[in-house]
Order: sequence, then structure tokens, then C-alpha cells
Amino acid sequence: MSSIARDYQELGQLQTKALGHPVLNGLYLPAPVPDETFRDEFGFVFLNDGSVGPFYVSMDDVLQTLWTRYPEPAAYTGDASLVLAGFTEGNAVDRALALGVYNALSAAVLRDAGFHAPDRAPASGLPDLPPGSLVGMVGYFCPLIDKLMERGCAVLVLEQAPQRVVERPGVTLTIDPGDLSRCAHVLCTAATLINDSLGQILSAVAEGATVELIGPSGSGLPDPLFARGVASVGGSSFAQKSSLLECLERGESWGSAGRKYQLTPENYPGYGRLLGSIRERR
Repeated sequence: MSSIARDYQELGQLQTKALGHPVLNGLYLPAPVPDETFRDEFGFVFLNDGSVGPFYVSMDDVLQTLWTRYPEPAAYTGDASLVLAGFTEGNAVDRALALGVYNALSAAVLRDAGFHAPDRAPASGLPDLPPGSLVGMVGYFCPLIDKLMERGCAVLVLEQAPQRVVERPGVTLTIDPGDLSRCAHVLCTAATLINDSLGQILSAVAEGATVELIGPSGSGLPDPLFARGVASVGGSSFAQKSSLLECLERGESWGSAGRKYQLTPENYPGYGRLLGSIRERR
């Protein structure tokens, strides 16, 4: 099986063709700070049809480098096909932007195909496991940890920046993906698509374990993930680019401008049917 990054690149190219090669029309980048370790910020890619693609930027020097490359992000225009090459031909900065483009293309495909992704269930990411269960968490999601511990679960956190993790009873920190083999349920940040570590994570989990990918960076067609056994993928969609930009300009939380959804192999029709629906509608 080819790499996840290559599959994303190839599926992104299929989306670009199906959509008639839309133009990339602007970026949003949050203001950088000297140390991104304790932030969780996102950038956004916009297509000329208003479609929005979120992507994580608080990783290493991703945000600083993007500002160096694109000092006027709102004026950015580009070719989606060229940017998608960053999945396999670049570094984390290139993959981050490629993922934003992929997510924006996916938003356009879902809309043009007439598919409404189901809302994310309130309890999603909170597995119904008995007290004492060990839940794996790739990336540090403090609110989820609080809720899991309220249910009597223990949490094993795999985090590349261990200083982010608050030590407390019931929470164990590791930097070894192999430790995830002890977990029957794993919640994984979609930012692993940017640092290209998701393949290693999936190889480390135990056979039969349930893996959920969570976070706005996962707002793209999930076929490559379902092909590798991922049980569900959460994402965010934005009906109005203008509403998102208004929140960002006011410095407010942009969550209210979007809608959280969740795709599973059972409720997702697959990219073939989606692209077929677009051809029929045109």
C-alpha cells in the first residue's frame, strides 16, 4: 500500500479535476508568537468559490515559515495541483498548506455532490469504555482528558512536546508510539497528517483497536484513512467564508462560524460516488 501522504496527493488531484481546477484565492494565517508550543492555532485556505480548508499551524516553525513565504496571505493565489505536491515533495510546512488545500477541495466536493456530512455526536471522542480502561491519545486534548477521567478511564498521551502535558493521576505521558499497543481505543490528532506520523501511529496500535482521527485538520475526504482501518474522522465545515473571517478579524473563537461533523465507513459514500454525483449534476 502506498503512503498516506501519496494517497492524499492523488485524491486531491482527482478532486481538483472534478471541480474544474478551482483557483486558490487567499489564506488566513494567525499572528505568530516566538514559541508555538502551548498554542493550538489554525490557518485557512480559501478557494475562489468560497470553500474553506482549515489546517494546523502551531507546529515547529510552520507558522513562521508560512508568514515568511506569504507576507500578504489574503492576497495569495495559487494552483491547487502544485500545492498538493507538497504532500510528497516537501517538508511539514509544505504538507500543512497542501492539507489546507485538500480540505478546501473536499469541502467543495461535498457541497457540489449534495452530501451533508452528519453532525458530530456530542459524545464522539468519548468512547463508552468501562472504568479503568486505558485510552490512547495522540496529541494533548485537555478537555477530552477531563471528560474521560470523569468516566473513570485512564489516558495514555503520546505527545511530541511533553511540556504541554499537565501531570496528574490517571494520565501517563509517553513519546514511544509502541505504547499505544496497550490501548483498545485511540484518539488521534489530525495534525499527524502534517508531520507525516500517522502511518507510524496506525502501525503501532493493536490489531482490532478503534482509532478516531479528530481535529479540524481532518476536514477532508477520508478514503485513505478508512482504507487503513480508521473508524471515524471528525472535521469542520464552513457555510460562509465571510462569517469565519468576521470572527477571525474580531479575534473571537471561530468555532461558531463552522459546524463539526463526523464521517465513518458506514455513513460516508466514498469519493467515487461523490465525484460521480458532481459529474451528473453538471
